[in-house]
Amino acid sequence: MRVLTEAEGYSLLPMYSGLVERYRRAGEAPPQVLYVDRDCCSATGKGKAAAMFGEWDQLLVRLDVWYFMRRFAVGVTTDSHPLYGPFMKRLTACIFEWDASDVERLKEAKRSTGCQPTPKELAKHCCRRTRGAQETEQLTEKLFIDFDGATDTMGIKLLDQERMREIWRTEQRHMQFIQDPPGVQLYRKTGQVTKDGVILPVYRCARGSTSLESFHLHLNRFVPGTSANALHFQMYLLEGLVQWNEARGVAAVEGASREEICYGDQLLQYCNVLSQQLLGLKLPQDYTSPGEYTGIVHTDILL
Repeated sequence: MRVLTEAEGYSLLPMYSGLVERYRRAGEAPPQVLYVDRDCCSATGKGKAAAMFGEWDQLLVRLDVWYFMRRFAVGVTTDSHPLYGPFMKRLTACIFEWDASDVERLKEAKRSTGCQPTPKELAKHCCRRTRGAQETEQLTEKLFIDFDGATDTMGIKLLDQERMREIWRTEQRHMQFIQDPPGVQLYRKTGQVTKDGVILPVYRCARGSTSLESFHLHLNRFVPGTSANALHFQMYLLEGLVQWNEARGVAAVEGASREEICYGDQLLQYCNVLSQQLLGLKLPQDYTSPGEYTGIVHTDILL
């Protein structure tokens, strides 16, 4: 569900209420985890997001690690500094650790090549988990010590010490909100590949707000060109939203794949009806008929 508002905050309350009502009417259990980019906690111990989903009293709110790390990026002198990349890589290692058995299996598959697994291969074939609030805090403090006074060849320091100390003092209270919730399965196996006789699973991770960030990239492709009148803009936007929801619906089904590029539900429905009448089978095997409109979702487009 996507809504456009003038500002973040309680103007999103109708969306929250609509989501809760849709789960109730569908008879589905409430979600276990909600990932946010802000308002994960407050002085009262309960953030704004959790307060708005008050009916889901078992909902766990977690801060997206990417946004957590971006807050530390403000404490460097410039992101073009040659030590910026190694610093952020070390910060990631302070928060996450790879599953040892997955890494060993991947190394075995690449042993004949004599090459180490690449970051892309690790992300595709290995699960990772958070280290825990205490260990992450200790490793992060050591990271700041190791990079204290670090400079490039021109003598320019990487860290603005005063600013970074203030950021660290503020972000320490978020340590528990970036940890993986206990007992929640964040990885789903979507397939497997064989390399050098070793079967490697292909994982899809549900941690964080990656889907939302992908939507931001997809949004740039909704409107062709650089100009459109109000009517055409809304048509392009609605068509893009339909395509996005269709793609996400297919991705949510384990093992699903869609080769055709048609996003018209009505056209696909007619195609299946005619195919069943003439051939006795569905053409798009993984296609499901549109559900009944609940009358709950409302999207306001502000121009």
